[in-house]
Amino acid sequence: MKFILFVLFALILTVIGNPISRKCQCKAVSNTYHVPYHSWTISSCKFCSCKNAAMINCEQACKTMVESYARTGCGKGIQGSKVKYSWKASSCSSGVSNVEYTCA
Repeated sequence: MKFILFVLFALILTVIGNPISRKCQCKAVSNTYHVPYHSWTISSCKFCSCKNAAMINCEQACKTMVESYARTGCGKGIQGSKVKYSWKASSCSSGVSNVEYTCA
C-alpha cells in the first residue's frame, strides 16, 4: 500500500512539474508556424519559487536573446525571414510573443 502511494505521489509531481528544479527556456520560432530555429536554456534554479528572479525575468531575457539573434542574422540560410520568441519558465509562465523580428 505504501508503495502504491509513493508511485502515485511521484506521478503527481511529474504531471504538475518538477518543483525542485526550474528552468527558463527560450526559442526563436518562425512567425507563422512557430517552428523553432534555435533554442537556449537561459537560467535554472533549484528549490526556487515562481517569485525567483530567474523565473520572473524569463520573458524579458528571452526577448533580449532573440533580438540579438535576429540582429546577427539568425544563423545561416534564413536571412530576411521573421522570427518571434517563445519562452517557458517551468510551470510559472510561458507564451509566444506578438512582436516579430526580421533576421539581418
